[in-house]
Amino acid sequence: MKIINLSLFILCTLLFSACTPTPPDTPAEFVDKQFKNADTQLSLLLTDALAANRNPRTIDAEGEYHWVRQGFDWTEGFFPGTSWFLFDITKNDKWKASAEKFQATYQDHKYLTGFHDLGFIFNCSYGNGYKSTKNEAFKDVLITASDSLITRFNPTVGSIMSWDVDHGWQSERGWKFPVIIDNMMNLEMLFEASIITGDSKYKDVAIAHADTTLKNHFREDYSCYHVVDYDPETGAVR
Repeated sequence: MKIINLSLFILCTLLFSACTPTPPDTPAEFVDKQFKNADTQLSLLLTDALAANRNPRTIDAEGEYHWVRQGFDWTEGFFPGTSWFLFDITKNDKWKASAEKFQATYQDHKYLTGFHDLGFIFNCSYGNGYKSTKNEAFKDVLITASDSLITRFNPTVGSIMSWDVDHGWQSERGWKFPVIIDNMMNLEMLFEASIITGDSKYKDVAIAHADTTLKNHFREDYSCYHVVDYDPETGAVR
């Protein structure tokens, strides 16, 4: 009987032990796992991107890559920017090399004044690269891109114009000075440009744009319009 009772006790102990939940990760452990997973997944992407010699844009449900469009693509700064983040975390030079290689493919776009996307293209990549390395060449790219971006600012409207309306599908909408909510993502680069140059003109544009957005883009329930069109001569919402 004692042997049976002992066996039952051991069996119950094992069963209860098996049912005991695994302690949850601490916040630090959770974050560490996510970065390790990101490093693993993006290493696979990097291998394929290097083989194709193309800057990756996205991947579809079938696993097929879509690469950054030739000429200009508003997503072109995202993979280099992600590479800089992983370099900061892992200190693995392969991510520094990845960021530098792919951001170099569009460096000349810093001169383009026909797009509002320059802020998140260049701040994601060259901006994070400058923070990580203090490379003066990266700083110069960031300043030039900021100079290009603020040419789209209309002081009467108080905003940076999102899309040109004299060509493409945007010319078919009847807009005069369209501003989209996404444009807010460009402002961080302008604040950074003021910090690294000591010139307030960049942040002044950013603040004016943010104030105008706050005034006109939000509904009473705090949802927002995607596009607000302005009269460039009067600054009034059309």
